[in-house]
Amino acid sequence: MTKAPMDHAALIEAAEKLTPLLRAKAREAELARRPLDEVIDAVRESGLFSLMVPKRYGGHEADIDTFFEVTLRLSRADPSTGWIIGFYIEHNFWLCGYPESFQKELFAERDHVLAPGSINVAGGQAIEVDGGYRLKGLWQWATGIVHADWVLAGAMVEKGDARPAPVIFVLPREDVDAIDTWHVAGMCGTGSWDIAIDDVFVPEERTVPMIELVNATGEGSRLHPGGLYRTPLMPILGFAAGLPILGAAQLALDEYVSQTKAKIAAKQVPVGGASRNEGKAAVVARAALSLDAAELLFRDVLAEVMAERNAAPVETRSRWLARMSHAVCLCREAVQDIGSVTGASGSRLDNPIQRAVRDVMTASNHVVFDRESRYADHGRLLLGQRLESPMV
Repeated sequence: MTKAPMDHAALIEAAEKLTPLLRAKAREAELARRPLDEVIDAVRESGLFSLMVPKRYGGHEADIDTFFEVTLRLSRADPSTGWIIGFYIEHNFWLCGYPESFQKELFAERDHVLAPGSINVAGGQAIEVDGGYRLKGLWQWATGIVHADWVLAGAMVEKGDARPAPVIFVLPREDVDAIDTWHVAGMCGTGSWDIAIDDVFVPEERTVPMIELVNATGEGSRLHPGGLYRTPLMPILGFAAGLPILGAAQLALDEYVSQTKAKIAAKQVPVGGASRNEGKAAVVARAALSLDAAELLFRDVLAEVMAERNAAPVETRSRWLARMSHAVCLCREAVQDIGSVTGASGSRLDNPIQRAVRDVMTASNHVVFDRESRYADHGRLLLGQRLESPMV
């Protein structure tokens, strides 16, 4: 249990202290294709996992601006580990939307839980029974399953004549089978395996309609003070998935600058002049400016989310996601530029630039950043048309 709540500055300091370890272990985690035990233990000791947990349960009750700074700093050291830690933190926020009785059970003897979440609602089937549901299916992308205590899984539920709607179920880790399918090009260190659930009973109190989480209108908004628990889910999810991408791209830029300066100092490359790599300098400058723009977009959305919370209409929330998606596209283009001028050494698998390029290309495919859908939604708004999906 965390002895006392940590404030914004203390949590950022804790993240900074972890970055040397994350940077040193990044390649090892990539080869292991999973988060390393010693890293997870160090994060647990730091207190960061309880960043969003209410103080009444021993957490820090920090807001999304703290989450933003912590996740970005960790991701600049190792995007895979920044991703894992960010999702573990924000899934505790999800759990604060469940019935109070279940929250008390979860946090009775600890100030956080480690809970992966797979919201691919097409993966499973839920059948309503007396007192709850029976759940079965196969879900992909269970980021965090390697060290999990509990598991969140989504499925569609039919109630009477109403349209089927997504519900998020919570199960103890022992009720879930983990399947190591994580053979990927990037974000290897996340260990985002598949999970299988075979006809397991889930009590009603361990379920919540996803729309309550999306709109921040459920138990957490009534039970816990502070703006955090009245913040819509999707922008928080956007930060959890997007900041590791920004961090990876910034890591690639920093590494390129550092490695190139070292080559210049060793007189391995010439400096200045049209015939002396001026073209490469221009490419990297464009990448740097794109990353400046991407970070400003993320920070601008952060300020708006904190100002408006769940009072923001769906049109505003859709614009937030479109802007974050555009920031991710800028990061993807920037790392492609950086990767194109690294030279032969940039193709080595142990080069952080190479890993960052692969991480960005993989993570930017997350469904929340689907470029065509987000741009199309934003275009509809610009043209005065109605949005079709409430999941924003």
